[in-house]
Amino acid sequence: MEPLTTPNPEIFSKALGLTYKDSNSNGKIRIFVEAGADFEAEDDVDQVLHGRFTCPRLPSPIRISAVYAKCTRGERLVLWDKMRDITQVTEGMPCIIGGGDFNTILSTRDRAGSVTNRQEEMIDFAEAIEDCRLPDPIFDGSDYTWAKNGLLERLDIVLVSEMSTRLFDAIRVTNLPRVASDHRPILVRCRMTNNHESGRAFQFQNMWVRHEGFAELVQEDWTVPTEAEGLLNLKIKLSRIKKTFKRWNKEVFENIHANLRNCEENIALAQTEFEENPSPRNRMEINKQIAEYILLLKMEEDFWRQKVALRWLEEEEKNTRFYQSWVK
Repeated sequence: MEPLTTPNPEIFSKALGLTYKDSNSNGKIRIFVEAGADFEAEDDVDQVLHGRFTCPRLPSPIRISAVYAKCTRGERLVLWDKMRDITQVTEGMPCIIGGGDFNTILSTRDRAGSVTNRQEEMIDFAEAIEDCRLPDPIFDGSDYTWAKNGLLERLDIVLVSEMSTRLFDAIRVTNLPRVASDHRPILVRCRMTNNHESGRAFQFQNMWVRHEGFAELVQEDWTVPTEAEGLLNLKIKLSRIKKTFKRWNKEVFENIHANLRNCEENIALAQTEFEENPSPRNRMEINKQIAEYILLLKMEEDFWRQKVALRWLEEEEKNTRFYQSWVK
């Protein structure tokens, strides 16, 4: 966020529904984040605020540099060198630079309403981007982000590193309409990579609730704080407990049918040992194995009942579509 005055961050926090985190040394750049996210400044100068952004929905932190460039070419040379330093330090990490006012254009296509020669400034900017290896992604919306007295320019640009393109399936930049400023806000949307294990959707197994440790597992996982609020808090907890269930199912249940076969073998072994030595301890072991076997049978029954019900729903849906098409 680039303020023209010295605003009260609390007012903007309430208006945006975001938490104020930090500003650069001269107060020209301010950072706000959603609940649960964080921004930790790592480099702070007049024209750029660079830091580490973390969010529960991201698998790893990303580096973000917010820019508010000076108005003269000589002053911007300092910014280009700082960008080179930042990208050298963050090499191999996801990094996004921009979203602010670079106060210069990248090509003649980024300007309308004036024929002023800005060739040297464009070369400086282009060389800095090339040195930093930060491509300018395709954007939608207006071709120009700034307008004043008939002059139109694209001064607000977002640059992304190659690692950012690997972290996300897609990065989309949109130049939004101007409302209360001569600059257009820039919206950057990043779509996360779909990493579902073996491509299967998560499915809750009814047999899990029969396990003696199920309630404790849910309680322990659900009570761990997320540092978020509202629907984001709920979303994070649901995503987290889904991973917990998958891991727990693999470690505890494995294959329910194989567990039954193993339990049958254990019962037969316990009965043989009791016949050889009819002690109370061996009798207790038989009863223990039989109790576990009955529990596994009920779990298997839950498994098949749920599987048959889902299959019936799929068939019912197919039949419904068939009859609807036949009626049409």
